Amino acid sequence: MNAKRLTLMVFVLLCAFSAVAAENFRVHKTILITLPSEPGKSETATAYCNDAVSIILPEDKTFIQGIEISIKVPQVVVEWRDSVAWSIYKDISPRPTEKKIDYKGTRIHTGTYGISLRKTIQIPLVNPNTIKRDSYSEYLPLDLTVDEEQIFFRMQLAMKGASDDIPQKPFEITVRPLLIDKGRFVLNTESPDGKESEAYTLFIDGKSVSGSDMLLDTGTHTVSLVSDSYRNEVRTINITQGATTDLSIRFRDITPQILIASPDSATVFIDGQEVANPKEPYPVQQGDHMVKFVIGDYEVVKQVSAVNGRSYTVAVSIDAEISESE
Repeated sequence: MNAKRLTLMVFVLLCAFSAVAAENFRVHKTILITLPSEPGKSETATAYCNDAVSIILPEDKTFIQGIEISIKVPQVVVEWRDSVAWSIYKDISPRPTEKKIDYKGTRIHTGTYGISLRKTIQIPLVNPNTIKRDSYSEYLPLDLTVDEEQIFFRMQLAMKGASDDIPQKPFEITVRPLLIDKGRFVLNTESPDGKESEAYTLFIDGKSVSGSDMLLDTGTHTVSLVSDSYRNEVRTINITQGATTDLSIRFRDITPQILIASPDSATVFIDGQEVANPKEPYPVQQGDHMVKFVIGDYEVVKQVSAVNGRSYTVAVSIDAEISESE
C-alpha cells in the first residue's frame, strides 16, 4: 500500500471516530452563502481546500426538501486523487460568520473528490422526500431536518506530500434548493355587499377539502365553491412549483336576475313595472315573471320562470324580410 492511500485511510478513520462526538477544529476562512428558495435559482461561492462554507437556509422552508451542493474541482486535485476531503457538520458553534475560524461541531459525513472534475452532493432535509437520485450525484441520508438554520460544509487537505499547488487552486461551489413538486394555494372570499359570510364547501378537482391555505401538486386544478346562500363559483388555477397562487372570489347573491338585451328605443317592463336601466341585471324573486318590451306600437311579452342561483337573459330584436315578385 502506497503512502498516499495509507494517509487517506488514517484520515477517514479519524473522521469516523469524530462522527460520534463533537470536535473542535479551525478553518482557514469561513464563507457564507444563502440558499435561494425560488425554483431554478442558485448561488455560487469560491473556496479553497482548507475553507468552510456555511450554507444559510431561508426562513421559509415550506417548499424545500433538500439542498444540492455542486463543486467544480481543480484539475490538480483530480490528479492527486483523494488529496482533499469534504465534510458535513451539524450542531456548529459558535454561529458561523466571516470573521470566525474556530468552531465546534459534529461531523456527520465525510468524502473525497476522487477523479471527477465535478462533485454533486444531495442532502435531504425532510423524510420521506421525492428527491430524484441519479448516478451523477451522491445522496446523503443524513440526520438533518428543516429546523436546521444552516449546513456547514468544510474542506481540508487529506494527504501529506501532495502538490503545493492544491491550496492555491479555487473550488467553485454552487448551491441550489431541491423543491417539492408542489405550490401553495391561498383562497380569499368576500360576501356580497359586505354581508355576514355564509357557509360554503370548497372542492379541488371534485374532492371536498377544508381550509383556505394549502399545498397542491403543480399543474392545473379546478376550484369549485358550492353554497346554499351564494351562487356556485368555478375557477381554473395553475399551480407553479415553489410559488403561491392567490385566488379571490366575491360571492354573488343567490337572488335570480333577469338580463335584458333590447334596442335602446325599447321600453322594458317586468311584472308591470318599468325598468329604469335595462342595461343592469334586474333582481327578482323565485317564481314566474312577465317581461314586456314596447317599441312604438309594437309589444312583445315573455314569461320567465326564475330559480334561485340562476340568471336569465331575455332578448328582443327587430328584423326585416325582403321578398321579390314579378
